[in-house]
Amino acid sequence: MGGSELDGNGTEEALPPPPPIPPHIVPIQAADQVPAESAKKKIVRVPMARRNLGTKGQKIPLLTNHFRVKVSNVEGHFFHYSVALSYEDGRAVDGKGIGRKVIDKVHETYRSDLADKEFAYDGEKSLFTVGPLPRNKLEFTVVLDDVSAARSNGNRSPDGHGSPSENDRKRLRRQYQSKTFKVEISFAAKIPMQAIGNALRGQESENSQEALRVLDIILRQHASKQ
Repeated sequence: MGGSELDGNGTEEALPPPPPIPPHIVPIQAADQVPAESAKKKIVRVPMARRNLGTKGQKIPLLTNHFRVKVSNVEGHFFHYSVALSYEDGRAVDGKGIGRKVIDKVHETYRSDLADKEFAYDGEKSLFTVGPLPRNKLEFTVVLDDVSAARSNGNRSPDGHGSPSENDRKRLRRQYQSKTFKVEISFAAKIPMQAIGNALRGQESENSQEALRVLDIILRQHASKQ
């Protein structure tokens, strides 16, 4: 359908009609605009579900370090907290080995402030509890003895009798200095424990991988204390 526009003299001038559509061409209409609500809708991605076990090939015995786990109570939630460790002067603690000692000291010293909750700690920046802590953000200060002195023959005197020399005693005094740490524990997420039961039944959900990670941390921590 033609239109019109104004020419240089201010009078309307008819536009030429559009060209005819060839008979072998099918017009395509522009799709309707996607509603803003649909665009903002969260996309849920879950791991691919595995089908039945394989049936072809030769069966072989295989020894692994996996073992069966039975979870009887899947009610409630795991609460995930972020952990930030720093020295007294504000420098971040970057050593992985010291993290567990600091968190163990926090649990020992401030047990009542933490509602007597048990921790599952990954040794770095994640801590998990069953049920919430008293507050979403907690700050603590703990003091650890720096027990980095060698516990081998390096602490003995050259004569081999086991009595430390004067230099050894001075070195031991330096190595056993105390250090002060600041610990900040902040709420990060809530993970339904039901996701573990679903995963054990082969039903993957949005929280399955995170819930299984918590279970793995609990088992690793328990094994390390045996």
